[in-house]
Amino acid sequence: MTTLPRNDLDRHDWATRASEALAQAKQLPAGAMRFEAIRKAEQLGFAAEMRKWLIPKKPNGAPKVTG
Repeated sequence: MTTLPRNDLDRHDWATRASEALAQAKQLPAGAMRFEAIRKAEQLGFAAEMRKWLIPKKPNGAPKVTG
């Protein structure tokens, strides 16, 4: 998994990382380590969803039309 600075991650990257983390966690053998990895992957998924609602999308650079 590639580690990026937090500011370089957009909502899609967060969701992708959560999905990848969950897939990797599910491949671990049953036990406490797997449970913890799945829990953390789910937390990342929730964070991606919250980010979608709390942080507005970046403007595309087009000037705002007023009038």
